[in-house]
Amino acid sequence: MKRSFFPFFLQTIRIHYQDPELAFYTKGVLGLLWLVQLPVALWYGAPAQVYALLGAMLLAIGVDLVPFPRQHSRADDYVTSAVMLVCCFVLFWKASIGYFSVFFLLIYLFCNVFILGIAGSAPFSLLGLTGVMLCLRGVLVADPATRYGADFVPRLPFLFLCILGIAYIITFFIQRYWVEKLQQHVILQARIDAERARLSEMSLKVITAMYSALSSKVPEVDLHCEQVAALTQELARRMGLDETACRDGYYAGLLHEVGAVGLPDAVLQNRQLTEEQFQLYQTYVERGYAIILQLQIVDRVAETVRFHREWYDGTGYCTGLRGEEIPLLARILAVADFTDRHRRWDETDAEIAAALTARAGTEFDPVCVEAMKTLLQ
Repeated sequence: MKRSFFPFFLQTIRIHYQDPELAFYTKGVLGLLWLVQLPVALWYGAPAQVYALLGAMLLAIGVDLVPFPRQHSRADDYVTSAVMLVCCFVLFWKASIGYFSVFFLLIYLFCNVFILGIAGSAPFSLLGLTGVMLCLRGVLVADPATRYGADFVPRLPFLFLCILGIAYIITFFIQRYWVEKLQQHVILQARIDAERARLSEMSLKVITAMYSALSSKVPEVDLHCEQVAALTQELARRMGLDETACRDGYYAGLLHEVGAVGLPDAVLQNRQLTEEQFQLYQTYVERGYAIILQLQIVDRVAETVRFHREWYDGTGYCTGLRGEEIPLLARILAVADFTDRHRRWDETDAEIAAALTARAGTEFDPVCVEAMKTLLQ
């Protein structure tokens, strides 16, 4: 598929850093390089300032590496890079160990690209190059030719630009791989979502067929489920849940009776159940939970159906959850189911609100009850 160059180029440059292990090992290499420079400084008889700067860089890298990978943050990398920039520039500026001092800043800027990525390292690279030019132009150093070598001074800017250019080119290809991987993930996720939607649609058609069969035993059960679904969705929306949760609440309301398929007529059509019949009736929520899982509908929908018969005080069925242990959507569904059932028994909204109030804190979540009472007004 043909893509526009500039948007892809900008996305590649600005992509969030994706490889903490690369940064980790690059910092480890830098730490080893600074450690090796200690005997070099001793060989040159460097002043104490060089050891202090090398020690500061080793300490910064050590502190940055210790918490990897669990507690590490990108802010740690930026602080470490800032410390090393200052230390490397002072070493370059003072040239305390001859022309070797040049390579501290050069090596740091090269490695920093792999630690922070293109966008993150660019400000540090600009600051470093600006400092180098100020030194070489005689702004910060009175006689750069004497300090860095007459032959070395005119070549240094070109050397810095070449080395940094190589680092940025390599990193660009690394980050291009991240972008392409991210785009492939987005495409794959879209296909997965589309397939899930297709499966959910097929599953709902299967369940609709089940309800058609159930309607022959329990009149208008399909209409009851549609009303409960609408009530659950509206109640969830009024309680501030996001649209995904509201949609899941709708599906849970639509499917909450599916487990009744297969129950005997004597259980489904009788409001005065014997103890044995009631125990059999209670199995419908677990049956519904199993059916929804097998049909590969969203897990939260299955969970909501499974727990919507739990009581707020823990005396419900099937698992004895209580209070906020019961998923919020299940608590909402319980109130919506109760409301629609009593409407079908020709009770007024005022009578339903009174019945809900009487059961608040025992059967139902008081917060859900208050939200439903507001809806009923």
